[in-house]
Amino acid sequence: MGLSFFTSRRGNVAMIFALCIVPLIVLMGGAIDLSRQRGSEANAQNALDAALLAVAQSALGKDDAGLTTDARAWFDGHMGDTNLRIESFTITKVGQTLKADMTGTIDTSFLALMGIGKLTVKRNATVAFGLKKVELALVLDTTGSMLQKPAGSSESKLEILKKSAKTMMNTLEAIPNSSGKIEVSIVPFATYVNVGTDARDKKWIDNDGKSAVNADNLAEGLKRFDLYDHLGYTWKGCVQARPAPYDTDDTRPQLTKPETLFVPVFHPDEIDPAKSWYSNSYPNNYVKDVASTGNSFLDIGNPMKYGVPESILSLIPDSPYGRDDCIGDVDANNGWGNNNCDYSIIGLDPLNPVTWVKVALNSNYNYYSDVFSSIGPSFNCDMRPVTQLTSNFTSLRSEIDALTASGSTNINEGVAWGWRTVSPTQPFNKGDAYSNKVEKVIVVLTDGNNMAKVRTDKAGNSDFFAYGYLENERLEGTDENSDQTEVLDAMDNRTLTTCENAKELGIRIITIRLGFADDRSEEILSTCASSPEDYMDVQDPKRLGDTFKEITNKISQIYLSE
Repeated sequence: MGLSFFTSRRGNVAMIFALCIVPLIVLMGGAIDLSRQRGSEANAQNALDAALLAVAQSALGKDDAGLTTDARAWFDGHMGDTNLRIESFTITKVGQTLKADMTGTIDTSFLALMGIGKLTVKRNATVAFGLKKVELALVLDTTGSMLQKPAGSSESKLEILKKSAKTMMNTLEAIPNSSGKIEVSIVPFATYVNVGTDARDKKWIDNDGKSAVNADNLAEGLKRFDLYDHLGYTWKGCVQARPAPYDTDDTRPQLTKPETLFVPVFHPDEIDPAKSWYSNSYPNNYVKDVASTGNSFLDIGNPMKYGVPESILSLIPDSPYGRDDCIGDVDANNGWGNNNCDYSIIGLDPLNPVTWVKVALNSNYNYYSDVFSSIGPSFNCDMRPVTQLTSNFTSLRSEIDALTASGSTNINEGVAWGWRTVSPTQPFNKGDAYSNKVEKVIVVLTDGNNMAKVRTDKAGNSDFFAYGYLENERLEGTDENSDQTEVLDAMDNRTLTTCENAKELGIRIITIRLGFADDRSEEILSTCASSPEDYMDVQDPKRLGDTFKEITNKISQIYLSE
């Protein structure tokens, strides 16, 4: 019993060992062969995917044989696996899809001892024909600071932006078979967003003064377009932010829900300057004031200075400018408590412009050295109008060339209107329905933070902006006594809410911070972006062209189907 297994001369022991050792070696070596097979499968799949992507853009112009030849050359160049021998390789068009099938073999080393000389590798892949439909909204900051020239640059930030954006349009247009597959909208933003003067007669515009926002700084029921026409001014196309929560979503405007309608901007005439040597204390004084009501905020909105006579204005029910004996509910006699105040009886309708009187307009003046807007009810509405989704790249380049810069920053209005341009619903309803067949992307570029200046020493307690005056209390999270920090925090919160609402619908948001840096902007723009990679911090504006190239590559990417 003391004999070693290896020194035993008993024939049956040696024979059993000889019979067992060969299968053990084959099994252990076979695992190596199988591992090589799996490695070849992974390499082949990556190379096959890359080959399909490379030939997909020219698929419409070639037959299966031509596509197979091109894809095989790409496959061989990227395979990098000398173990795999290709047995068959084909590319086939199936409807709007390219299908790739590849079969190959690898020689075995250990499994050959068991009669298995080859292992088969089969891979396949599919990709959508041409490009996946892309709807791209360029939301571009066109505030006054974009006119600044970065250090060492002979061009302003706006000029750099124009050059970069036009190059992007050229590249997208040059993608083979992209016509109708890539559509772009442009949303310039500053204090407001301009929806275009041709929107005046659209049903989604509050033409009849139904929204509660319409009455801000005016009397109930007065139509803003009537005031424009009466004063001889042209509405430039800007609208105010909708009341919360509609300022942060894409709820379809409905006549039956006036709060969802878009109210045209009517910047109030502001208080006349004191009779002294210095200039106007307010930026937008375009008509002469009437006798004060004793309340400077009411004086800003007093319609009498626009030509509505006091004798008629006082007949408007619940008007802050009316006589006490005319305020009340309609009684059974269809009167307003006093028949002398019932304009239906005396034949005078304060809402009808034919009853108004003409007023003289003040000449234009500049309030700030960097504000070039003409005074009037469309003051600070100097940005270019929205360009709706289109694949007309000539028109897009022309609009980019026409961009101008003025005003302060309201990122939320920019993002909200960018969303609305790619939406399938009103106001524009140019976008396709939300689905995996279309990629909706919003690119937001800004060189500053949200801003609305609080001015506690002036009527309204702030500059007039998309939410009116601070004293109008239209900005969610603020009231008439809010300080500057509270106002800016509220604007940032509205922006982030809009971003989150859009992303929940599958819209991809890419943000660009251009040429400035602080914690507030980084927090807003990085959180708004769909991913960390979609937040782009461009501290040197001269490198904006590289950033747009990177975004162009993202937009033009073709996704492999599952």
